[in-house]
Amino acid sequence: MKKIQTAFIAIITLFLFTPIAQASTLDDVKFFVETYYYGDVPKNLNTMKNVDEIVNSLDEYSRYMSAGEYRTYLSAVAVDEHQPSSIPNVAATTPTKSPATPEHPITSSMLYGNIGYIKIATFSADLGKQVEVHWTKLKKNGATGLIVDLRYNGGGYVDSAEQLLGFYQGVTNAYYLSTREGNKMIKPIPTKTKFPKQSYVLVNRYSASASEIVAASLIDQQAATIVGETTKGKGSVQSFFEFNDGSALKLTIGHFKGPGGTLVHKKGIQPTIKTESNKELIDIHQRLLNESFSNKHYKKIDNLDNVPTTKKMTIQFTQPMNFNNAQTSNNIELVKVGGVAVPITINQKANNTIEIVPNKNLQTGASYELIIHPGLKNSNGRTVKQGTYVPITVKSAS
Repeated sequence: MKKIQTAFIAIITLFLFTPIAQASTLDDVKFFVETYYYGDVPKNLNTMKNVDEIVNSLDEYSRYMSAGEYRTYLSAVAVDEHQPSSIPNVAATTPTKSPATPEHPITSSMLYGNIGYIKIATFSADLGKQVEVHWTKLKKNGATGLIVDLRYNGGGYVDSAEQLLGFYQGVTNAYYLSTREGNKMIKPIPTKTKFPKQSYVLVNRYSASASEIVAASLIDQQAATIVGETTKGKGSVQSFFEFNDGSALKLTIGHFKGPGGTLVHKKGIQPTIKTESNKELIDIHQRLLNESFSNKHYKKIDNLDNVPTTKKMTIQFTQPMNFNNAQTSNNIELVKVGGVAVPITINQKANNTIEIVPNKNLQTGASYELIIHPGLKNSNGRTVKQGTYVPITVKSAS
């Protein structure tokens, strides 16, 4: 049996064991279960005749992996197979049902309203460095708010979850771990770069493991607002024990919870703001936009619901306007919620009426905001001081 590689789904503590001379895999598995399994150890463990019988008597997250299965598993969390076999700090990934697996574990973009958006698909080994690069770039582009997206994120390197928590202001503890050896509070990995205080984290039913560490920690310390669905509820901790033939035993060795006591296992994290499935980003972005409009004295106009993708919008003012003013095109925007302003064409229909035509068809099922900023001038040269906005939803495909 090789020197043992230990990996947790939720938290990692490196155990090193001296290989037992001539010990069979079956005997090793019995030893690890009897010594480290966090649960009810089977009473007939010593009389069990094969590994499958033992594993089948344990919880759903403990399993034995062949060499091929183990290699595939490690590659799913971006482990370099050319590294030595004693790689520490590897966290297991809980499978998700994401519609697609992105090429890059971290991507980012600017949303309308100076809101930065960082999507983390998995907790890769160098997450902290990548996050710092993305957030620094977003700040240079004017971001003052931040949304971190952990939807469909089933886990990864757990120390990367500790790194991510280090970016949040007010986080002094990461999570609380209970094992057969006792209880321990784990600290975040500190960083000089910090996220803004008003930050948001998106989760859904497939957010698990290290994602739930982050969500529970932020909720317990009121360091960010969690938005979306209740998470998976994967609060147990697994370790990998590797054997000479390349196979491995993944064994539950503990449970974790939030630093303030929030339970995760079989419960999941309840979001601060609940949304419908796949509406998490749209709901929070629209909420932030509307709050911004309210603070800036914009008036809301009645919603336009279930409009066709070819919708043209007519705006009629209560007085003749100077639509030739160059400010007209700058002061009217059509914003895709969860995205940015989309190109439009403005056609004058009368001295108090214009038509807004999107340059491309609107997206089926999407939400938009038509925004008229203050600054337009009427025909007498007086400036309109109050803005208006119109929420728009596009008809879903039948």
